Amino acid sequence: MGDDPEDASPSLGSLLRGWRDRALLSQEQLAARAGVHVRTVRRLEADAVERPRNTSILRLAEALGLDTQERAMIITAAHREGERAAPAGVDAPPVWHVVPRQLPVGVTGFAGRADTLTELDRRLGAGPRGICVVSGTAGVGKTSLVLHWAHLVRERFEDGELYVNLQGFGPADEAVDPRDALLAFLEAMGVPPQRIPEDLPARSALYRTTLAGRRVLVVLDNARDAEQARWLLPGGADCAVVITSRRQLSSLITEEGAGLISLDVLTLEESHELLAHRLGRHRVEADQQATDAIIAACARLPIALAIAAGHAVTRPSLPLDVLATDLRRATEDLGRLTTRDSATSLRAVLSRSYALLPDDVARLFRLLAVHPGPDITPAAVASLAGVDPAQGRRLLDALLDASLVTEVAHGRYAFHDLLRAFAHEIANETDEPARAARRVIEHYLHTAYEAALLLDVLAEWMKVPEAASPGVRAEELADHRQALAWFQAERAVLLAVLRQAMAGGLYDPVIRLVSAVQDWLLRQGHWQEYVDYAHLALEAAVRLGDDRAQAAARRMLLQLSAERDGLDQARIHFRHVMALAREAGDLAEEGFALFDMALACLKQDLPEEALRYAEAALTPLGAVGLAATEARVLNVISWCWCLTGDYEQGLRVGGKALAMADELGDRSGQGIILDTVGYIHHQQGAHDTAIVYYRRALALCRELGHRHAEGEILLHLGDARHATGDHTQAERSWRLSLAILQALKHPAADQARARLRDHFA
Repeated sequence: MGDDPEDASPSLGSLLRGWRDRALLSQEQLAARAGVHVRTVRRLEADAVERPRNTSILRLAEALGLDTQERAMIITAAHREGERAAPAGVDAPPVWHVVPRQLPVGVTGFAGRADTLTELDRRLGAGPRGICVVSGTAGVGKTSLVLHWAHLVRERFEDGELYVNLQGFGPADEAVDPRDALLAFLEAMGVPPQRIPEDLPARSALYRTTLAGRRVLVVLDNARDAEQARWLLPGGADCAVVITSRRQLSSLITEEGAGLISLDVLTLEESHELLAHRLGRHRVEADQQATDAIIAACARLPIALAIAAGHAVTRPSLPLDVLATDLRRATEDLGRLTTRDSATSLRAVLSRSYALLPDDVARLFRLLAVHPGPDITPAAVASLAGVDPAQGRRLLDALLDASLVTEVAHGRYAFHDLLRAFAHEIANETDEPARAARRVIEHYLHTAYEAALLLDVLAEWMKVPEAASPGVRAEELADHRQALAWFQAERAVLLAVLRQAMAGGLYDPVIRLVSAVQDWLLRQGHWQEYVDYAHLALEAAVRLGDDRAQAAARRMLLQLSAERDGLDQARIHFRHVMALAREAGDLAEEGFALFDMALACLKQDLPEEALRYAEAALTPLGAVGLAATEARVLNVISWCWCLTGDYEQGLRVGGKALAMADELGDRSGQGIILDTVGYIHHQQGAHDTAIVYYRRALALCRELGHRHAEGEILLHLGDARHATGDHTQAERSWRLSLAILQALKHPAADQARARLRDHFA
């Protein structure tokens, strides 16, 4: 060693000490000025240098104010001593000559995502560094977002940025090998190619060593899975890593502590802003209706909006309303959103995500196009696919991880219309879509039936469903509260399922599902939906040639027609129902029709006529043993006697009805009958007794979700409280009544409004 002329050269430690002494700086002062730890200064000034960190050396040289020649002396000494310190056969880390700036150009006219940019900044932009995964479906703008953010914060990473497109979902399924990505990174950081090991673990270790102590932003774009990205993670705490993927890379979250940002489609406002950037604000604002239609057709998916904007830019004379009309067909034919570049063609982009799915997961993705939406639960997924719930949950989780479905609310999943169109395109006969559609309506039919029974244990008017097809499982509902919540959550889905089933010729399940849902619709005051359901059931019954079902559907229309269209229209429906019921020999339907006609007469303030219909209903209902409905008919008779002034007769019949409902365990019937008995006591002047009955009725109806009954009982309760002189509580009851009845667009709202005006104006 003594013969080596380099041995005569000054050591790194002596150079640093000499120049620090010349600058009159202590080790602590130099460390503070260079922005490194004092231990770094001490180590580099030691006579034996152990694999020096060259970026720290350059910082020290800059802090000492060295000229070019002096800096070269430092670098040479560090390089030589690093080689001597390295064990035989192991390459020393490189001298850091280059600050890599590898970020691709950002998206011109980037729009929106303000909250997500703030979240990225919070996680990675300042303070301790970390790892963040940005996940989302194909074309949702993950790369655009990350590159836009990276350009905004690049000055915070003085040691540079590293970027690689891992092509996890690229053409021909050619994902980048981590070894190749590491080679490119190491070379970008100044490591000579001959010093980069071939072995993947060794190459990854050298990468981590080279980045140690440096502030570098690492962007790993389009990662296929966690394993591909894991080799490219720095080991130190000074680097920030942001990873984009169509998958959630959950193992990086659990094992590496990575954060997760799930990117959704743009908001309506952000979509407008994107189009304004691309097309010019004047062109977009000149036809807002067409702009909104373009956004709707593109499902607010950034790549689709960009393609649509591209069509408009290349054809400046094309009216936006013409483009919108053309794009509306995209939900049936994705060719409308195709470009010559496979990287930006929507169908090609979606195909890459789909191609990586296991067979059973791919099958579920295709079958989801059978479900009419707007969203779906794991239990419905299991029935759709004809699998057990655990398997359905696993398949759904796989689609969620692949960002091909989104959890739009807790336990509810959906995908946007363009993904649905793609699923339709790739569906095939082996999936048996007709059987899947049958399983879908049966799932909702059997669940609705169980839910209706939980709300009214003696729902005698319902059509009992046939045994479920193999693979169909109803949702498990524990009590009436869960039943109410299920009906509310599935409200939009149920109507969509019915319409789809009608289009598919599944008429019998349609009739039975309407039968199971009708009582809930009435309880909640969804009048127009109730009428829509009735028309669907009637059409299905006519197509089947089922007289009984036609009678039931027409009777649904009868229930509301007196209030909406007048008693003459109600009589027309009644005659149709009676004719159909007698033709079919259906005594139950005759009794129901007579009962509903009695209610229609009451709505028109005709108690004597209502009494005749109600008393006539008792005969056919008694003949077929429908005791629960008999109790409710007796309640109507009790009300009629009250309206005609025979309070004693009203209380006698009402008491009988209440006893029957109590014996049958019919809590829903009890609530309605208690209101009637309370009303009769109120008319007799027994206001305190009336309040007791009203309060019991209110508690039952409120618990069972009987909204319009709740509103009417509160109206009566307010009357009784006002009669006792409790004006404060009377006002409270009337205001609650008005809020409910007004929301339901119930005519009795006018009565509550009048009371408040007359007494508390």
